[in-house]
Order: sequence, then C-alpha cells, then structure tokens
Amino acid sequence: MSFGSSTYQRNEISYESFETRYIRMIVEADEVPWQYNMLASAAHWILLAGYLVVPGTFTSLQKSDTVSKDFMASEAGEIILDKIQNPPLLAIACFLFVTGLIIMAWLYWDHRDNYIWLINRIFMPTLLNALAGLLTTIVNLYTAHGGDWSIMALLTVIASGLSVASSLALLIIYKFGKLERLKQEHARIFQSNARAAPN
Repeated sequence: MSFGSSTYQRNEISYESFETRYIRMIVEADEVPWQYNMLASAAHWILLAGYLVVPGTFTSLQKSDTVSKDFMASEAGEIILDKIQNPPLLAIACFLFVTGLIIMAWLYWDHRDNYIWLINRIFMPTLLNALAGLLTTIVNLYTAHGGDWSIMALLTVIASGLSVASSLALLIIYKFGKLERLKQEHARIFQSNARAAPN
C-alpha cells in the first residue's frame, strides 16, 4: 500500500505531509478485512474454552462428593460421571487450546508487519483472556475444591500461566519496543519536515 504526499493549507502556511511506516501501519490496521478480525475473536474464544470452560466443568463435578453420590444413584448418572472423568476430555481441551494457538499463529504470520493490529487483535485479548482463565481457575480451586490441586487443575493453571507470560512478553516487545521505535521515527521525520517547510 502506498500513498503520495499531500499538501495542507492552514493559516496561510503550507505543510507537506510525508508517509511514514507508522502512518502506513495505522491505515493498514484500519483496512484489515473484517473476516480477519472475526477469526481472531473466534480464536480467542476457542483458546478460552481450551483452558477455562472445559477443564473447569469436569474438574468441578469430579471433585464434588455430593454430585458424585447423586450421579451414582442412577445408571444414567453413573454413565455421565464416568464420561466426565474420562481422560479423553482432556484431549478435547488440548485440541481446543492448540486449535486456538494455531489460528492465532497463522494470523500473526499473515499480519506480522502490522504491529498495531497484532497488539490490538492478538496480544492484548490473549493476555486478558489468559489472565481471566488463570484467576478464575485459582479462585475456583480454593473456594470450591478446598485447595485440592488435581491433575486437571494443575494443567489448566500451567496452560493459562504460559499464555499469560508469553502474551505479556510479546505485548511488551511489540508495544514498548518495535512500535515505540516507529513512533520515534515518525516524530523525527515530522519534525524534520516541519523545519524544512517554507515560512
């Protein structure tokens, strides 16, 4: 995407604006097709289901003695409880988690040159969702399960903790590193052009 230079008139003074990488990135982030934005949101929800919704469901029922006794009282309840405690459900959670990561990795690669879109659509939502999943898991662990660290709870904390750490690191690198350098470059070019503008 390329833009030509344009001239603005204000207070009878002519200012010529030149394209910078920062300006181009802002425009390109605004022009990203809505399908990509929707896909990024869907990836976050899939990831959220992977480390929050699915593990929280079967861990809660598996650790509840009251629910276990009620379920065991009937044949149908026994089947349901057995399915909930079935290890393949962990594979479902892992599948959702990995699927969300794959989609976001593809989106990252496809938009790797647009730091603004990555920060707003990938890194920040991932950080917030992962942090919500981590806090919810820990609170649920100590309020509903008496601090009993089951395998499922441990895996959920590890997965969400890694998501928090990695997304926070990427957010810092891109927002306060790469994007900040572009802003400084834009400011230098703008100041240079302003000094060179005729009075």
